[in-house]
Amino acid sequence: MKLSPPAFIKENLSLAPHCFYNIGGTMRWALFPRSLEEIQEGYQWIQKKGVPFLILGGGTNVLVSDKGYDGAVLFTGGLDYSTPLGCNRFKVGAGTILASLVTQVLLPNNYTGTGALTGIPGSVGGALFMNAGTVNGTICQFTESVQLLSASGLTQWQMSSDDYCYRGQRFCTTNTVILEGVFSFTVDEKDQLAVYEHYLKRRKETQPQGRCCGSVFKNPEGDHAGRLIELCGLKGTRRGGAVISEKHANFIVNQDNASFDDVYGLICLAKEEVLKRFGIELKEEVRIIHG
Repeated sequence: MKLSPPAFIKENLSLAPHCFYNIGGTMRWALFPRSLEEIQEGYQWIQKKGVPFLILGGGTNVLVSDKGYDGAVLFTGGLDYSTPLGCNRFKVGAGTILASLVTQVLLPNNYTGTGALTGIPGSVGGALFMNAGTVNGTICQFTESVQLLSASGLTQWQMSSDDYCYRGQRFCTTNTVILEGVFSFTVDEKDQLAVYEHYLKRRKETQPQGRCCGSVFKNPEGDHAGRLIELCGLKGTRRGGAVISEKHANFIVNQDNASFDDVYGLICLAKEEVLKRFGIELKEEVRIIHG
């Protein structure tokens, strides 16, 4: 018996417009749920269908093959809300853009966390999945709990400092949907608007604009991936329409209709050259979907 998809599921759409890189072929099914109930309905449909699936928020930290994805892509952008719980605590949906959390919650209340989260693209769910942050801190440091959806149903994960690390966490797998987080902040004596403007200005000065995924590689312990790539003389290196940024070597920009192979080729080149010269194996921060 044919399993009819819910109305919020579309077929055979391009992934490219949904990714910051503007790269990616056709996805077999695209799910755009607008509520928790629809997320659950869509997830159950995927499970019954028995097809592979991806979960995407803002599409900022992903590079998808031009061959596309022969499965379902579940988008969490419909979970866009921020609810005050009192005592400097907020419940925030996974689809909320991280910049909105900063400008609509942190800044008006002069909360700490502004320096840690300013300028990071993408959604709250994606940020939680990779424990996004800066030298000033990470999002999981401000997280009390996370609501998750998996094959076993809904669960509430109480966060502890053992649950996350540099650009990683242990509470969520790639087959688990992050639905929302409860965050706790503290009021800071410093003017957080000044902090915000400082770090936003600094990011604009040191990082490229345009279509990219942010940092391509995680920083190896005690060093910086961008520094190592720059020392290999790779700044400005091009492959097709992609280029290793002249401004920051840990950024690869889609400058002129780059393909997946263009960007991925530069990723492989940077890894090879750094390993050859320094004996350090760079680990990707960007999630690569080969299709």
